[in-house]
Amino acid sequence: MANLEKRAIFASNRKVLALKNTRRKNPSFIPSILSISMVLLMLGLFLLLAFSANKMKDYLKENVTLTAYLHLDAHEQQVKELVQELELNKSIKSVKWTTSEEAANEMKVDLGQDFIQTLGYNPLGGDLEVKFHSDQANQQNLAATKKWLSDQALVKDATYQSSQLDQIEANSQKLLGGIAILGVLFTIIAITLINSTIRLDLYSKRFIIRSMQLVGARRWFIIRPFIGKSIMHGIYGFVISGLILSGVLYLLSTYIPDPQSLVSYVELGIIAGIILGAGILLTFVCSWFATRKYLRLKLEELY
Repeated sequence: MANLEKRAIFASNRKVLALKNTRRKNPSFIPSILSISMVLLMLGLFLLLAFSANKMKDYLKENVTLTAYLHLDAHEQQVKELVQELELNKSIKSVKWTTSEEAANEMKVDLGQDFIQTLGYNPLGGDLEVKFHSDQANQQNLAATKKWLSDQALVKDATYQSSQLDQIEANSQKLLGGIAILGVLFTIIAITLINSTIRLDLYSKRFIIRSMQLVGARRWFIIRPFIGKSIMHGIYGFVISGLILSGVLYLLSTYIPDPQSLVSYVELGIIAGIILGAGILLTFVCSWFATRKYLRLKLEELY
């Protein structure tokens, strides 16, 4: 059997050498690698969108503000104690205290004039801006905290935009649904493109496969080099798509001061692992089935 496999290698090498000069100017592996690279690039962009969409939702939820307006006669020590009590709440991310003087200065900047000099006194009390962690920013927590603040003696009123939170939830559900649909469509397109690319590449080598089969080479012996080549194409495609994605992220960093607010380094590592795994798995599976197809064809079906 070993001699038969050597004869198969010799026969296949003769055909490769015969076609070498015609393929030197236009290597068949270049379109294959480029096609795989584009598919993996689309996968990377899709994953970036999926991860950043979730981060964007968290960012928006954490910026929903519950504002407590303080009475003019609220004492500083009482306000500090109230702030400390709020900070003990694990669902609350931050509490910002704006004093009446700071509120007046902000109003002066907005109006462009000194309204205190006109009125003769400062009508503005201080306020507390309360923000919640994204997983705790829901109607139940905000309503309960609003009621608790409204019951405090030094708080005149507490309010938040409940419609804003509902809108964030509704829009995020639509976005995640759209991403899921895109994911299904992308998976179908990716498998189709990679499968077509590999099948086209193997089509040009169908007579080599047939020659190896005729001299008695084992099935796995015939399939193995084609699978190995396809996997290498998948790895090359991963490298090319990774370089392009790095360029995209670099361009985004010029517009976004903190890119990690959307995608962390850990998530980038996960994305890279998924792209590499997809490149290897898809090329392996497609090459396996495409090669097996040509092994089952009759001689007249090769033409």
